[in-house]
Amino acid sequence: MRAVLFLTTTCASLAIIAACASSEEQTPQADAPPPSPPPATTPDADAAVDSSAPVPDASLPKCSDAGWCITAFPDADLVFRDVWPLEDRAFAIAESASEGVKVLEWLPSSDTWQYIDDQTQNETGIGTFAGRIYAPNANEVYFTVGPAYVYWGKRPSAEAPWSWTRSELPDHVVGHPLSHEHGNPNYAVAAEKRVTLGVWGSGTEDVYAWYSNAIFRRDASDRTWSTVYVAENLEAPTEHIFFTAVDGTGPDDVWFVGARDRGLFHCPLAVRKSAAGWERFADGIVQNNPVAPCRNRPGTMLLGDTGGGWLTDIHRSSATEYLALHDAVQRGGFKNGELMRVHVEDAGYSFTSSVVPVRTAKALLANSTIRSMWRWENENWFSSWGLVLRGTDDGDYEISSISRDGAPVDVSIVRIRGTSKQNIWAIGARHAYHKTTP
Repeated sequence: MRAVLFLTTTCASLAIIAACASSEEQTPQADAPPPSPPPATTPDADAAVDSSAPVPDASLPKCSDAGWCITAFPDADLVFRDVWPLEDRAFAIAESASEGVKVLEWLPSSDTWQYIDDQTQNETGIGTFAGRIYAPNANEVYFTVGPAYVYWGKRPSAEAPWSWTRSELPDHVVGHPLSHEHGNPNYAVAAEKRVTLGVWGSGTEDVYAWYSNAIFRRDASDRTWSTVYVAENLEAPTEHIFFTAVDGTGPDDVWFVGARDRGLFHCPLAVRKSAAGWERFADGIVQNNPVAPCRNRPGTMLLGDTGGGWLTDIHRSSATEYLALHDAVQRGGFKNGELMRVHVEDAGYSFTSSVVPVRTAKALLANSTIRSMWRWENENWFSSWGLVLRGTDDGDYEISSISRDGAPVDVSIVRIRGTSKQNIWAIGARHAYHKTTP
């Protein structure tokens, strides 16, 4: 399908681009030196469920036929939540019922993950869930933990110990009860919680965090976080706006995606930062209607159809095209995963969509949603329950098997990310696969 948004259009279905409903504030949150390490606490997320996943069988071959090799880590019940690879190492954030939230570094010399955090992320009231991780280089790491914290780690060299500081992000949604977890809300389509607290950057001097409906940018000179965008126009007591993912190339090319959500009903949402400023170009009006819960919002583009659904990931394809993952919904339930190609045109924006054929043995269950994607050159890689899928821009797809014995891998592969086709990671519950073959 193809939909087009033009600057001169005035009809309801293809409305003009209007000024984004943004709120630009300068509310820096100063870093506080972390106190001495406390005992670990149990994350309040999905770790207890995911940590029951089967442990990789050490008696099997180390690698699958497709070149996915298991790696060793300190505790068997770790649930890997995010990974950031570099050419000569990788960083990850994980959680477990026994250790709480943990941050790890992998080195090729040992092929083993080791803890690098100072354990302060598991203090009382902190570390309620693991968020995202970003490393601009080998000696600098950012990660997020619930309920609303960003950690920054620095070391003078790869052989030196890490020092850590943390910042608490403000909640820009007021009046909601404490039961509304703005950084780790329930995602009805997948019947699980999803993290809406993250960190990402295009380099050392351009780092962003997001929490619920707000986007923050770090000032490298004083190490504070300033609010740069807030999606404020909530239209019901039960409505939220959540950001879920980001990609870009620099301060004037950043794209965030997410959703406007009312529990069972939701609409895709996307925001772009260009040289002209922040612009919410995709949004919808949520209706309490299971048949058509999402309708077009004047001044923005409706991505997908009226069934709604969250946008869960995004990656740059070219200077004028970004690819977004969309959980298409039908009557409140998961329909299929879609790849949205959003095009920047002289007259505005347009998009095309196609179904990503991820159907597993759990296809009738909500957890068959596509968990993440990663793009390299003309290929798109997807992760789902027990599955890694490799696709091309021509629309061809093939399974890249992670199984080392031909049997199903009965775990969720939460994140796939790499630096090239010779350095890709696929991580999830009790599994951290590394692929170094094309």
